[in-house]
Amino acid sequence: MTALVGLKTRLRLARLALVIPPHAAGPEAADFAAHGADLLIFTRGDRSVEEAVEVIDVARKRLFGLQTIVATDSADVGQAAKADAVFYRRPGWRPFGFRKTHEFALLGRSIDGPADADKLDGDPFTFGFVGPAIEDGLVGAGVAEMARQYPPMALPAHPVWFAAGGISPDTVEAVIAAGARRAAVLSAVFDSADPFATTRLLADALKGAWITEPGAEAYGEDAFRA
Repeated sequence: MTALVGLKTRLRLARLALVIPPHAAGPEAADFAAHGADLLIFTRGDRSVEEAVEVIDVARKRLFGLQTIVATDSADVGQAAKADAVFYRRPGWRPFGFRKTHEFALLGRSIDGPADADKLDGDPFTFGFVGPAIEDGLVGAGVAEMARQYPPMALPAHPVWFAAGGISPDTVEAVIAAGARRAAVLSAVFDSADPFATTRLLADALKGAWITEPGAEAYGEDAFRA
C-alpha cells in the first residue's frame, strides 16, 4: 500500500484514470504517472496471480514517493498485492460481498448513469466509471445527466466518478463541456502512436478544466479534511 496522502483524498483529487492492458504493463507503465495519470489500473488478463502481482510490485517501486493510486481489476491480485484499489467492470451480486485488499482500500465499479449513483455510497464502492462517454460522436446521455445531478466538484462532495468510453484527445473537450472533470481511458492511449504524449494531452485538458472550475480550491481543501 502506498502511504503519504490518504487514498480517499487522492481519489477525490484524481482526474485521469488509465486502464493498462497486459501487453502494455511493462516496467515503463508506471511512467504514465509522470505524464498525468493519477489512477493506474493494471488489468490481469490471462496472467497468473503471481505474474500480475509482480507487475504491481515493479510499478510501486518506480512510483515511490508519488501520490498515484495503483489498482487492479482482479480481486485475487488485489488481495495478494495489497493494491490501493480494485475495479470491477460489471460486479453483479456476490453472496459474500466484495473484499477490500486492506483496511483503507478503495473499490470501484462501472455504472450507466445517475440512476446507479447510489451504488457509489462507499459501502463498498467508493468510485465509478460512467459511460459510454461518447456515443456516435456525441457525449452520452448518462455522462451529461450524471454531471448535472452530481457535479464533480460540488460541496458537500458527491460520489467520485470518471467519464469512460470513447474519450480521446479529439473528444475530451466535449466531455468536459458536458460537465465531467475526470476521465478513464484505455484505447485512446494504447492505440496511439505515442501513448505518453496522448496521456499528457488528456491530462492537460482535464487539469485546465479543473483549475478554472469555480470552487476548485474549496473542493481541494475539503478533500484533505475529509
